[in-house]
Amino acid sequence: MPKCKATHASGRVAQLCGCGSPLLVRYDLDQVKKAVRKEDLVHRRPDLWRYREMLPVKNEKNIISLGEGMTPLLHLKNLGKDVHIPNLYLKDEGIIPTGTFKARGAAVGVSMARELGIKVLAMPTNGNAGAAWAVYCAPAGIKAAIVMPKDARPFLGGMCHCRRSFVSGERAD
Repeated sequence: MPKCKATHASGRVAQLCGCGSPLLVRYDLDQVKKAVRKEDLVHRRPDLWRYREMLPVKNEKNIISLGEGMTPLLHLKNLGKDVHIPNLYLKDEGIIPTGTFKARGAAVGVSMARELGIKVLAMPTNGNAGAAWAVYCAPAGIKAAIVMPKDARPFLGGMCHCRRSFVSGERAD
């Protein structure tokens, strides 16, 4: 919740609260419980959008999905034994199309931008988020202007360029 305690409707374009705070999502979980049962989830496609009642996009035609979600949890038995954590697991996000967990946020953010009629998205990034947003903007038909440090990993800038995003390399001094 913003410092000023203001609330905002989810179906409108907003970047920051009037007080300058970032906007955070709050869910009415009682309403979600009424709308969906656990059993319903089993029959849905195995991706992020199986939880659509928790996501802001209303019209399915606006959903941009590259198969993100449902990444495996790997039990690290030997390492867990070495560090005295017997139930140590690793979430393998490397199999997501962008290679980063930032894909989930980008999928929802770009899909919502599409629903709101946004034509251009701009964002600063250290690399992963900007690359993910550029990848999802391309199939949405949204132009992306990504600003990342000049010393960001070349692969990430390349991922943006090959999606026809405008990328500006800036040095943080």
